[in-house]
Amino acid sequence: MGERRLCCGCMEYKPAEAAVCPNCGYADGTAYDTNYIAPGTELNERYIVGVMLRHNSEGATYLGYNKSIGCKVLIREYMPEGLCTRMKGIPMISVNTQQVVQYKALMAEFTELNKSLAHMRNVSHITPTLDLFATNNTTYAVYEYIDGVTLVDYLKDNAGELTWKQVSEMFPTFFTTLSLLHNNSIIHRAISPETIYVTDKNELRLTGFSISTVRTVHTELPCEIFGGYAAPEQYNASTRQGTWTDVYGICAVLYRILTGCKPTDAPSRMQNDNLCAPHEMNSSIPKHVSKVIMHGMSLFAEDRIKDVTELVTELFEQAEEEETKPIPIEPSRRQQGRRQQNVTDIETYRRNVLRDEHKGDDYISEEKENVIDRIKIPIIIGVLLTCVLLVIAIVVLNLLDIDMDPKESMIAETSAPTIAATTDNIVLESTSDEEQPSGDSQMPDLIGKNFESKKEQLEKDGWLYLSAKYDYSEKYKAGLIIDQELKPGTPFSSGATVEVTVSKGPSSIVIPEFKDKTLKAYTAELDDLGLPYNTESVVNYDYENGMVVELSQDAGEKFDLTKGETLKVFYADNPVRETSAPTPVTPPLDSGSDTSDNGTDTPGGQDTPVTPPADDSVEVLPDNPPAPPLILDE
Repeated sequence: MGERRLCCGCMEYKPAEAAVCPNCGYADGTAYDTNYIAPGTELNERYIVGVMLRHNSEGATYLGYNKSIGCKVLIREYMPEGLCTRMKGIPMISVNTQQVVQYKALMAEFTELNKSLAHMRNVSHITPTLDLFATNNTTYAVYEYIDGVTLVDYLKDNAGELTWKQVSEMFPTFFTTLSLLHNNSIIHRAISPETIYVTDKNELRLTGFSISTVRTVHTELPCEIFGGYAAPEQYNASTRQGTWTDVYGICAVLYRILTGCKPTDAPSRMQNDNLCAPHEMNSSIPKHVSKVIMHGMSLFAEDRIKDVTELVTELFEQAEEEETKPIPIEPSRRQQGRRQQNVTDIETYRRNVLRDEHKGDDYISEEKENVIDRIKIPIIIGVLLTCVLLVIAIVVLNLLDIDMDPKESMIAETSAPTIAATTDNIVLESTSDEEQPSGDSQMPDLIGKNFESKKEQLEKDGWLYLSAKYDYSEKYKAGLIIDQELKPGTPFSSGATVEVTVSKGPSSIVIPEFKDKTLKAYTAELDDLGLPYNTESVVNYDYENGMVVELSQDAGEKFDLTKGETLKVFYADNPVRETSAPTPVTPPLDSGSDTSDNGTDTPGGQDTPVTPPADDSVEVLPDNPPAPPLILDE
């Protein structure tokens, strides 16, 4: 067998001499977007980067290959749009000087999100983070590669829609996974047919995790909103988001699957809500399912289903009520129908969840099913809720200490040390064994945000109140939040007051040069720097009025703000100098009669005196101009 090498288009081996891959048709030297990593680049001495698959304002996702265990992976690079750039052919990212603080704050959120997903590596129906490392002035997350298609493509292969029976078989374990995400303080905000994959085993996988900034309009980064599936609160940065946000998304997905039609986007519904109920579009959809979906897509969060547990209860509880009603049919058909009703939608949900979390165990026997059929509806509901809570508890315990299969163990051995190392390179909040406070909301990340604007935004609907204390900071400009009492993601009760530390700016400022500057221009410069000062006028005819003459401290030196002193600025304020009026020149008189230059004698033999104008700036011309002074020969 000849020499082989990896194809960057599909990460499969091909003959070394082949310029075009026989598997995917990717040709060597294919042009790529130079803003992103060049195919074939090696990262962390373990991963080979392939073609870029997709990107948004948070970063880019590449096809990759793990050399350590020899398998395909997905590599996510944090590269926020507008905050950094990359030179062609250079993996290193250059951060814009003006956005360094924002870049680091969002990178910390990106890293924290992927650390949480890494801890959920053994939860089914998501793409967990397998590895996390920092290099090239940014952070990379590595995910498991999915062999499957998006739900959009899956629906195209199934006449564009699915029946409620198919949905009730596919989605129960997906609901459980979504509930586990919420219990770990992870809100997806982008549940849609484009972020849900269907594997070759007909299982659902949730992908497309991103930081909250990307999923909300009017924030630091351009948003990526999935119209029709995004909740109304995602279109207003000041509105609270939570588990109910994902409830809207999953109900919108159910609407699309059952009706074959994409629901109207939230802003259009806010203007004119003419969205038809699913049952009105497809009469085969059970009425109770249609009603629950519309309840989950309520435009106002307070009217909507609050969490996944409530959603599942409403979906399958009403299904049980409808199916247990007596149907007037012939006895032979009644007996046959009763056999079919032994496994109801609600019992199917319970069985599927248990089977998924405890594969190989036989928890439900035919005898138990017959007993359940004779139990009253309230008891069945209680059993369902108990089972769901037990499943969640078991999975959480398994996350803390669980035996992994060999493949997962290999991934954990190669990935876990790198994740730990990443937290050393990137400043993150370490996890604590102390009991976390409870509440109905999660603390947002306020570091680097403007205090006044954030305070106004959060307090607008009474969700969170901020109290401030001020301190100097060499890193943050004045007015920006530099610390917060509750760390990001910490639960709290709505309406709580949280103390934050606001920057007063640096503790010392270099005094700017004052030469050739007017008082107005110089004090404006001092105001921008936040340097305290007072002014004093002096007389100095070497400077024009209004020009800065000197300072109480030399320009170029650092002014210590912690001493509470002020810089004194001296400026010229010179009084106007007094000038004496010119003395009129009287020519000496001759013994003879005076003769003017025009040769005529003055009346009375006297000269007409020359009177200077009263105002130097105004020339007063007399009716008869005076004769010029006589020039006398000595």
